[in-house]
Amino acid sequence: MAAGSAAGLSVLGCAVAFLLRRRCVLLDVSGSSMTPTYRDGDRLLALKVPARLVRRGAVVAIRMRPAGGAAGDVTEGQDALPGGPLPTAVIKRVAALPGDRTPGRPSSTDLVPARHVYVLGDNHEVSYDSRQTGPVPFDRLAAVVLGRVRHGLRPGDA
Repeated sequence: MAAGSAAGLSVLGCAVAFLLRRRCVLLDVSGSSMTPTYRDGDRLLALKVPARLVRRGAVVAIRMRPAGGAAGDVTEGQDALPGGPLPTAVIKRVAALPGDRTPGRPSSTDLVPARHVYVLGDNHEVSYDSRQTGPVPFDRLAAVVLGRVRHGLRPGDA
């Protein structure tokens, strides 16, 4: 019976590893729009989830649209390979969900449209986010950040 249990656990382990590889991506932080939470050079682990499961306060990776796309699109994008990094994505925090008031304007009656989120960088002074581009459509949400797997170098580190 022990051999059967070990084989069952092995199969289960392989299935979990396969699913994680297809659902997880690594993100390399470039820039300072998410400091102090994440800094340049950090490597993050993120999980691909349906956009409807994204919650306010979550840090998300957003796919950028191809150059020449709609207003607010800033760079060329492409899909990631399973388990690999998202080559062209930005990392921002979800500040508002569909139906919420647009953040930053207490008297605003603007609501985040259905199937969109409003995102902000943690470093508001340098972040290019929904304040400039408007709400982000659900179809551009690539993954939710689970946490940091490697710290980037701090200025002065060798």
